[in-house]
Amino acid sequence: MKHKLAVLAWAVLLAWSLTGCIADDNDNDNNDTGDPVASTLLDDGQASGIETELLTVLRDQEAYDDLWEEHTEGVISPPTQQGVDFETRMVVATFLGQRPTDRHRIEIIEVREREESFLVKIRATLPDDNCPVIDEPTQPWRLVTIPQSDKLVAFSTEVELGCP
Repeated sequence: MKHKLAVLAWAVLLAWSLTGCIADDNDNDNNDTGDPVASTLLDDGQASGIETELLTVLRDQEAYDDLWEEHTEGVISPPTQQGVDFETRMVVATFLGQRPTDRHRIEIIEVREREESFLVKIRATLPDDNCPVIDEPTQPWRLVTIPQSDKLVAFSTEVELGCP
């Protein structure tokens, strides 16, 4: 029972902390659901030098290089940085932060373009009580590209308990 309450409390805190990254989004006021936008997976993994939750957008090579340097710092066998054409694409970067066990996941489940903004929908999956886990810290992350734009990018986060 204690574990269940701890997981529930952690899920609420995670949802609260990640939704704290939502920008002031004028499109929320007019119920503009927008049109689906194809995102392209750039890379993802379970090890990162970024140990706090982070949802961000990188619109140029310098910002991407800076984030990549922080992301790969201290990572054994870091992945190779993938190239991005910032004339036509921008990077949406999602980091779940340091987690005490494996079986934590972060996904970008949908991107929608609205009149004044993009809406990026994120799903964080946390292990439930029935999920066998290994007590080894992980830092789940995912990077995707979407069409380059000056529009605001807002994030919406859902937290799911399961056994990914």
